[in-house]
Amino acid sequence: MLCAQCGKNQAQKYVRRTNEGEKAVYLCPDCYRRLYGGARENETSPYRDSAKGVPKECPSCGATLGEFRRTGLLGCADCYSVFREALIPTVQVVQGRISHTGKDPVRALDDEQRELEDELKDAQKMGDRFMEQRIRYRLSVINRLLGGGDE
Repeated sequence: MLCAQCGKNQAQKYVRRTNEGEKAVYLCPDCYRRLYGGARENETSPYRDSAKGVPKECPSCGATLGEFRRTGLLGCADCYSVFREALIPTVQVVQGRISHTGKDPVRALDDEQRELEDELKDAQKMGDRFMEQRIRYRLSVINRLLGGGDE
């Protein structure tokens, strides 16, 4: 039987535990590692990736961290708490920060502007012209937004 994901390699049967019970998936080892991030389910705890200390699946909905990495979607509200440690780097890259800034976008932009000005000073001290250029660009965007520009 061929892998259900890639359709190229020989598949193995893996048993996934979900809230609805056990579900068999037929994947090659490479696709299984890519989707579910680790060893076979029966080799470690069904709910926790012992190597990273991150839960393998949400106990509420059965969603896995591998599914999030593949689709960018979480299964339920509890997934945010369950996968918190693994989500922090992704959220920080996508949103620029991990703390909620509230509904006041002007305050958030003011805070970011102050942070960027501090980063600019550090980049100038280190002589990092590339970083200076990136920070100046981001500051110009914030200044346009705060000034009521069209962009």
